[in-house]
Amino acid sequence: MIEIKKTETYIEHDILCDGEVIGTVELCPERNEIARLNISDKYQNSGYGTQVVKMLIQEGYTTLQVRPDNKRAIHVYEKCGFVMADPCFYNMKFSGKLEDKE
Repeated sequence: MIEIKKTETYIEHDILCDGEVIGTVELCPERNEIARLNISDKYQNSGYGTQVVKMLIQEGYTTLQVRPDNKRAIHVYEKCGFVMADPCFYNMKFSGKLEDKE
């Protein structure tokens, strides 16, 4: 029987500005990784994402993954000093058939 067990590998945090939630960030402390960063639409293009990334770098979060088509996020990360290490994400969709290959 297959199970999916929730782990504490990724920890989600709210991003607050003047007491108001403006986004969320998901972190993986074991790998010093920013797993996901989301700034609410209303607050985008205001520098909040850049501020968050810079704060996280100071806390030791020095790796992340980003989809190659997410140009906005790549721009923010590059502005903060990140460089492309290994372009390895692929967009895939289900073909509609299951193959029995084991």
